[in-house]
Amino acid sequence: MRLPRFPIVQLVVTGVVVLFLMLSGHSYCQENIVQKSDNLTGIKVIRKIIITGNKITRPRIITREMKFREHDTLSIRDLKAALVISRQNIFNTGLFNFVTVDTLVVDSTWQMDVKVSVLERWYIWPIPLLEISERNFNVWWETRDFSKLTYGMDFTINNMRGRNETLRLLAHFGYNQLYGFTYKIPYVNRNQTIGMGIGGGIELHHELAVKTINNRPVNEKDSSAYLKKILYAYAEMQLRPSFHSTHTFRLSYNYYIFGGDIVAIPGFSLVAASHQQFATISYYFRNDHRDAAYFPLTGYCLDLEVNHSIPYETAHNSYIRGNFRRYWQLAKRVFYGSGILGKISFEKTQPYYLQRGLGFGQDFVRGYEYYVVDGQQIALWKNDMRFALILPRVVKIGFIKTTKFNTIPFAVYLDLFSDLGYVYNYQQHLAEFNAQGNTLQNQLLAGVGLGLDLTTYYDIVVRFEGSMNRMGQTGFFLHFTTPI
Repeated sequence: MRLPRFPIVQLVVTGVVVLFLMLSGHSYCQENIVQKSDNLTGIKVIRKIIITGNKITRPRIITREMKFREHDTLSIRDLKAALVISRQNIFNTGLFNFVTVDTLVVDSTWQMDVKVSVLERWYIWPIPLLEISERNFNVWWETRDFSKLTYGMDFTINNMRGRNETLRLLAHFGYNQLYGFTYKIPYVNRNQTIGMGIGGGIELHHELAVKTINNRPVNEKDSSAYLKKILYAYAEMQLRPSFHSTHTFRLSYNYYIFGGDIVAIPGFSLVAASHQQFATISYYFRNDHRDAAYFPLTGYCLDLEVNHSIPYETAHNSYIRGNFRRYWQLAKRVFYGSGILGKISFEKTQPYYLQRGLGFGQDFVRGYEYYVVDGQQIALWKNDMRFALILPRVVKIGFIKTTKFNTIPFAVYLDLFSDLGYVYNYQQHLAEFNAQGNTLQNQLLAGVGLGLDLTTYYDIVVRFEGSMNRMGQTGFFLHFTTPI
C-alpha cells in the first residue's frame, strides 16, 4: 500500500513519524525481528507451517510466497536460504508492515515446524487527494502556482476479501479531473498462477504540454475549456508461474479529444483530427529478486516492456523498454546500487503527446529535474553508494493503540550518486527543431551529487538531494521514490 502521490501529504506524514521517533523511548534494530536458525544441522522435514497475525489475509496468500510446503524435506543449508527468501517474498506482497519467518524445533531429530508471524497493514484508505499538476515536485516549486492543484478522493481497498485483491475508486477535481476505477485480483485459479485486472475512466485537462523549447515543456492553457479529454479502458491477464517472474498481457483502448488548435501545432500530432483513438497491446515481464521492492538494498530486478499501438498511422508508439537494477551490501553499513535503462522506439517520428524521453517519472538524470529531453532512443545509467547513518530499526509508539500504526520501521542513509544519460532524437538535425534550442538531445548528460534518504512505514521514501549537472548547474531537489 502506498500513500497518496502528492508530496505534501507524504511530507506531513513523514514529519509526524520523525516526531514520534524523537518522542519514543523504545527502539530496536530491525534485524532483531528476523529470527536466525544458525544452530540447526542435518536434514529436516517440515512438519507444519504455522501462521499468526493474519486476521484478514487468507493463509494460502502467504504460503504461496514460501519456498517450501508442509512435508517437504530440506537440508539445513537450503532451509536457511529458503527462510530468507520466503520472508522477502511475503513482505514484498505489500500486505504487511512486518514479517518474521522462524523455525520451531519439535520433539524429533528430523522434524520441525516453521512459524510465520505477520503484522497486517491498514487496508482501507478513503484518503483526500491533493496533487500538483506538474512532472515532479521540484518543477512546481519553481513557481509555487497553487492554481495548479488537483483535489479529490482516492478510495482504495487493499487485500479485499483477504485475497490480495485491490479496488480503487478515483474522483479528482480542480485543475485536472479524473474519474475512474481499477480492480485487480492476483489469482483466479487453484494453483495461484493466473491473475486478472480491469480499469477505466476519463481524464479532463485544462492545460497540456504541446512542444519543448529550450529543453522545457511549453504549455497551452484554457481555463474555460478542456484542451484534452481522454477516455480509456483496459483489461489484463497476469501469469506468475514462479515466485520471482511475472508476465502481464494488457489490451487497452484510448480515445483522445483535443480542443482549440492544438492538433495544428507542428509535431504535436501525426494527423489533424481533433478526435483520435487507438488500441494498445502491451507485454510486461518482471523478474524480481529484491529484498524490499520499495527501497531495495540487496538483490536484482529486471523489467521488460513491449508496446505496440493500433492503428499505426495515428499513434506511432511502438517500442521496447528494459530496466535492470542490481544491489549489493558491501559492508554492514555500506550498500551499492546500479541501474541501466534503455528504450528503443521503432518509429523515427512520434506524436509529441505520446513521446516520452527523459524527464518523466523516474526516468531522468539527477541534476536535470527541470528539463525534458525528447527523443526516440534512450539510455540511462544510475549509481548510488549508500552509507546507513541509522540502520533499519523499529520504534514503538506507546500512546497509539493499534499495531497497524504504532510499530514504525525507519532508516536513514547518506547517498553519493552519479548518473549518465543519452537521448537520441532523429529529428534534431532538422532546422525547425534546431531553432527550438533543445540542446540536451543527442548529447551525453551527466549528474553527480549527495543525498539523504529516509525510509519508513507504508513504503514512504523521502530523499533530499543536492546535485550538479554537466552544465555546471547546481540545485537542491526533493523526491519521494527510490532512485534506482
